Amino acid sequence: MIRAASIFAATSFALTFGGPAQADTSALCPTPDQAIEVQAVYKVSSGARLVPAMAARQLDPEVVIASAMPAVEIVGTSAESFEETWTSVTKWEKAFTHIIKEGDVFEIDGAVPQGKKSERSNYFNLDIDAPFGGHIRNDQMSAIYALALPGRGGSVARSIHFFDQ
Repeated sequence: MIRAASIFAATSFALTFGGPAQADTSALCPTPDQAIEVQAVYKVSSGARLVPAMAARQLDPEVVIASAMPAVEIVGTSAESFEETWTSVTKWEKAFTHIIKEGDVFEIDGAVPQGKKSERSNYFNLDIDAPFGGHIRNDQMSAIYALALPGRGGSVARSIHFFDQ
């Protein structure tokens, strides 16, 4: 199952991790029927606009839902842009990070740690002098999406989602 990790800019940031990556990128794109269904739910949803919430309602993988979101509110890139994307997020003054794994949600308020590719393994190692640390298998990611979704009272919720398969 494809999972997402999201980082919400100034508002929040999140990471979700699943199993090993798959080479077939067609699994990342919605069918025309899925796109119509996601658009319909998106138009009528209020608090459940974020990708994981829509995935729970739609039973579609989160990356497919992200791919079906209105183009004005989302932009995507391949996972090959992971290090560049991660580095840009570490420059944010404040972030709220969600780490989602099989229904568990961990929340961290504070700067996103810098990191670098390991010289000995397939991990991207996070620095230890931050609110959270760890090791990310970015080689198992399939896509990265940045969202800007309308929030309450005219606000905009911005997030970055890292998807693996």
